[in-house]
This record gives sequence, structure tokens and C-alpha cells, in this order.
Amino acid sequence: MVSIPKILPIWVRVVGIAAAVLFSIVGVELFLGQPLNALSKPLPFFAYPLLALTMFGWAWAHYRAEA
Repeated sequence: MVSIPKILPIWVRVVGIAAAVLFSIVGVELFLGQPLNALSKPLPFFAYPLLALTMFGWAWAHYRAEA
């Protein structure tokens, strides 16, 4: 949902969409019984930094809008 509004910069939306896709794949793998944890490579390991970057971009956009 962070990636949908056009209020946020395009890079935040793109990174958010990439994180959502990776977490969707992780969810499907977990549903199929694949044993995963946060450090499993490649998906959760690369999805969490993208999620953190998305949240940083969201906070930065809101901070910048108030300034």
C-alpha cells in the first residue's frame, strides 16, 4: 500500500513493489512447506532490506512534506 499513492517518490514505490513481490514469494514458499527463516537466502534475506528502505523512504517523504 505504500507503493500505490503517487504522493511518494517513484524510487520508494519501486522498492516497495519489489519488497512486496519478494515477500509474496516467501509467503507462497512457506505455505508450500519450505523451511525458511529471516536469514534464508535469497528471498527473505534480500526482502527485509528492501522493506527497510521502503519504510525509510516513506518516513523521509513525510518529513520532507512537513518541512
